[in-house]
Amino acid sequence: MKKWMNVGINFLIAGMILTACGGQQTGNTSESEKGTKGEETKASESYKIGAIYSKTGPASPLGDPEWNATLLLEEQINANGGINGVPVEVILADDESKQEKAIEEMNRLIHDEKVNIIIGTSTTGPSLAMKGLAMENQIPMISAAAATSIVEPVEESAWVFKTPHSDFHAVTRIYQYMQEEGIKKIATLSDSNAYGAAGLEVLKAVSVEYGIELVASESYNTNDTDMSAQLTKINNSGAEALVVWGTNPGPAIIAKNMKELGMKMPHISSHGIANNTFIELAEGGAEGVVIPTGKLLFPTQIEESDPQYEVIKNFYDAYTAKFGGEPTQFGSYGYDNMLLAVEALKAAGTDRQAIRDYLETKIQGFVGATGTFTFSEKDHNGLTPDSMVLAEVKDGKWVLKK
Repeated sequence: MKKWMNVGINFLIAGMILTACGGQQTGNTSESEKGTKGEETKASESYKIGAIYSKTGPASPLGDPEWNATLLLEEQINANGGINGVPVEVILADDESKQEKAIEEMNRLIHDEKVNIIIGTSTTGPSLAMKGLAMENQIPMISAAAATSIVEPVEESAWVFKTPHSDFHAVTRIYQYMQEEGIKKIATLSDSNAYGAAGLEVLKAVSVEYGIELVASESYNTNDTDMSAQLTKINNSGAEALVVWGTNPGPAIIAKNMKELGMKMPHISSHGIANNTFIELAEGGAEGVVIPTGKLLFPTQIEESDPQYEVIKNFYDAYTAKFGGEPTQFGSYGYDNMLLAVEALKAAGTDRQAIRDYLETKIQGFVGATGTFTFSEKDHNGLTPDSMVLAEVKDGKWVLKK
């Protein structure tokens, strides 16, 4: 498995198709013909990827760039000859930011479309529901959601992988930052949904190791429109900083409420708000907010010596040229999901077990837009805390915090 360091998107895609055999034709095949690997893939074999993202609904700021990144790569890969000379077919499905819709679409992709691998979805709750179906049907799945529980415990997640940094990575970077700043007492304000609950659990579990005391812990419901009551309690708790765990719009409302209440307490949030939507929704309350994140949030601020520089630059340039807007950090998850799925299909063919095994044992030092992935039988996320950086809102923009 090559290291994929300092290479452009054209070379990335070309590497996926160099092994193409002459005379192959596209087309579908029967289930009895599936299960071959690499060069043994039959001429009439098709490669089918099922992709579920939150294209619409409250999680669309996450799912829309993931959806677009998938379309971008499908187009680029097929323009360069597909996988082993055969076009890849991506079947995209919108879960509408609903768990029941994600379950419905995953069942359709598995049983009706008979895809080889599933990528997505955008948020934790639906991804956990999809995880159960992946395990039950023994189909490989690569999630774009953050919670550690999506891939842990590994013995109960054999068929599931994910590309976003985990809650543990994000919490570790937050607590390292707090140590540097001399912050020892914090309050937490987390969404009551699966993502917020998972983050709170890690915040509590890791706090002792970093000498952090949680002096107040409040929650809110995903659709709440004002958190002033919780913030008033937190402001009187003796906390030296506030950690917010959720995805927009909740954290943006909290930032807005903090400004309205005149709170000066440092506001650190999770990687679930790594986009400009947070800044827009906060209506001036985002200034000074700090988050842990991947590097795609500020592509022009990355050093050329960084191993991810070429991957991020080429993805960012291609995405903005095609779609106009920026991919945000969430676009990197859709991008990496697709790259990893294609890499596994190229090497392992259409056999689901072989695809799963390849991901677990052969993805080593794989440089993506999110970070450098090394999967193993003990780690189906493959990233480390030091692949995250800190971002801060300054003058209404996310900047790399030095």
